[in-house]
Amino acid sequence: MVAFALESEMSSPVVRWLRNQGLNVKDEYALPWGICDYVGLSFNQEQVNRRLALGQLQPIGPPHRIDVLFQIPDAETGKSITIHQLRKRFPMPAGDSVERELEKLSENGFVVRHRKHSFQRLNGWVPLHNRIVAVELKLSRTSEALGQAASHRAFAGESYVAMPSKVAERAAETRFAEFQASGVGILAVTRNACKVLLSSSGFGVPLQPILQAHCVERFWRTRGSSS
Repeated sequence: MVAFALESEMSSPVVRWLRNQGLNVKDEYALPWGICDYVGLSFNQEQVNRRLALGQLQPIGPPHRIDVLFQIPDAETGKSITIHQLRKRFPMPAGDSVERELEKLSENGFVVRHRKHSFQRLNGWVPLHNRIVAVELKLSRTSEALGQAASHRAFAGESYVAMPSKVAERAAETRFAEFQASGVGILAVTRNACKVLLSSSGFGVPLQPILQAHCVERFWRTRGSSS
């Protein structure tokens, strides 16, 4: 049996497993409910090129700004929305914050004003990613690990619990149905490798589009730098 004294000792094989799939990796990824040990993301290069062609080089920004942007119709639809309509959808904070968000979105090329106080979104590149994979490391405490990994399904298309190989094998044998129902996969970790015992699925916590988009934008901010 491979013994790990600390969860951090599993980091190298887990990160290598993520990067071998062509994923950019962030560690200690902060979320509203806590920290996810590792998140891996791959961009869709064709969509990236479309965004770059629009001159949208900067990240969109915080979740509130992303939410405002997502409420604005795409220019391709021919529809638009007014500041008054946006204020009704965002009663808090004060209405002028919507104007501030629109100003920032306009400055970075995400929206265009066609008529006075009427806006459209310049898009054509959503979704910007191919995959988002979350990994939670645990030496034991399988129930806690499953709960945390299930929560990560709110932003990640795939979520895994990575555990020492013997612990992972036991969890796969005795709690397979629980993991499968939560959409959470199981990784068996040794000193040199990770083995998928159960693949993450589409079951579990409903996806939160704003939270997922914010994840993508955080990776966009560091795009091109080493992970």
